[in-house]
Amino acid sequence: MRHFAFPLVFLLAHAPAASAFADVEAGRVVYERWCALCHGQKGDGNGPAASFLMPKPRDFTVGVYKYKSTEGNSLPSDEDIARRVAEGMLGTAMPGWKDVLNEADRRQVVTFIKKFSDIFEFEKPGQAISLAGQLSGSPQAADAGREVYRKAKCFECHGDTGKGNPSKKLKDDWGEPIWPRNLTKPWTFRGGSDVKDIYTRLTVGIPGTPMPVFGDSGKPDALSADERWSVAHYVVSLADPARRPNPGANVIKGVYHTGGIAAEPSAPVWRDAPTVSFRLAPQIIAADRLFTPIVDQVTVRALYDEKEVALLVEWDDPTPSRPGDKAQKALAPAEMFEDAVAVQFPAAVGEGLEKPYFGHGDAANPVNVWYWRAGRADAGAAYAMFDMRGAGTRVQRDPVPSGFSARGEYKDGTWRVVFRRARYGGDGDVLFDSGRLLPIAFANWEGSNGERGSKHTLTRWVWLWLEPPPSLKTVYVPVAVVALLAGGLLGVSARMRRASERPQPEKET
Repeated sequence: MRHFAFPLVFLLAHAPAASAFADVEAGRVVYERWCALCHGQKGDGNGPAASFLMPKPRDFTVGVYKYKSTEGNSLPSDEDIARRVAEGMLGTAMPGWKDVLNEADRRQVVTFIKKFSDIFEFEKPGQAISLAGQLSGSPQAADAGREVYRKAKCFECHGDTGKGNPSKKLKDDWGEPIWPRNLTKPWTFRGGSDVKDIYTRLTVGIPGTPMPVFGDSGKPDALSADERWSVAHYVVSLADPARRPNPGANVIKGVYHTGGIAAEPSAPVWRDAPTVSFRLAPQIIAADRLFTPIVDQVTVRALYDEKEVALLVEWDDPTPSRPGDKAQKALAPAEMFEDAVAVQFPAAVGEGLEKPYFGHGDAANPVNVWYWRAGRADAGAAYAMFDMRGAGTRVQRDPVPSGFSARGEYKDGTWRVVFRRARYGGDGDVLFDSGRLLPIAFANWEGSNGERGSKHTLTRWVWLWLEPPPSLKTVYVPVAVVALLAGGLLGVSARMRRASERPQPEKET
């Protein structure tokens, strides 16, 4: 037995190393199959797909991970990295892999990813921050958080209303342009939108970005735990769930309005119109293509009366892009063009549900396009109408016979544009009858992102439905029915009375 002691001890001593090596090799297989296309064979974030992505894929060779739960500038835990692998990163090309990779696969790929940087050989993950002492989500906590938001100068990056319209140009540690998160859209938060997730971001910051650490008591701009919790509750309070795109929602409900439709985008009358939001996708079908969009959704309302139909189209935008505006040019990461938006309808609507090709129609199925652009700093905004029978076939029309106009305004990080047109316009105009579904689509150009021409975002075809107004029949039919019934009863009563007054024949005895 003594002869086998040394080999047995040797094997036991090396068993953990062998297991770790096996995990690395198993993780390599997972990585090369599922991850290398974006992150690259060398883990440097320079895979074949990287040039088409914004933000760029993570460079694992530098050992910097944005979303973690460990203190200060310390390394993330394996659980932090595994959570991102499992859940993905909202608003990026990084999907969640929990439905593709099992827990063992995810653990092994994390082990392999860490091998791209030698920092994990010399440093250990930091201590996880404490989430104890959470304040209740009361209005008072949110109000206190608003004051701390001002005190900590969060508005310099995230804007006064949290919509991510900065007052200075921002870059990450790799020199790439970066836009602050729009805090009113928690469904885009990449590190989670729960109050604890937000508190964690405030406490440890987002490494590699301008988002600072507020939980380091040794720094002059540190915030106490209570202050961080209050800001987290304030951020939660900024959310506007009504503006969250619902993949199942595809109808804009236009409501009948009396008293005229205001042309001003901020007019109170628009509060009466139902809201629906749609996701914008980059146009990647025809050259020039867009692969790195910034604006990701539009919100639409519709009103109409006897003569007109009007649409209010809104979208959050970090900058009001107007060429010639030096202040906005300083924020733009590339050459700046005009912000713009367009609405598209079929020129004619048949009885069925067939729609024209969404890329500007085709020879047999033309479309009407309403277009608004922000203009230059020295020229002002402009609007136009077009007929199109496919890409490159644009024919501009005189808007006057159609009663067409558009007006836009930018305020607090949001563009609002009102389009108006006569319900029954000129020749070749789509007709806006109530009570029927009309196909409608939208396109958007974010000028500070270098978007113009075919480089833009767009929606799919959705539907506009003008809800029929309360008709005279609806209002007066019940009254008429009552009158008819009453008249009938009176008639019956009169006949009965007359019958009772007639001489009755004598009974035979």
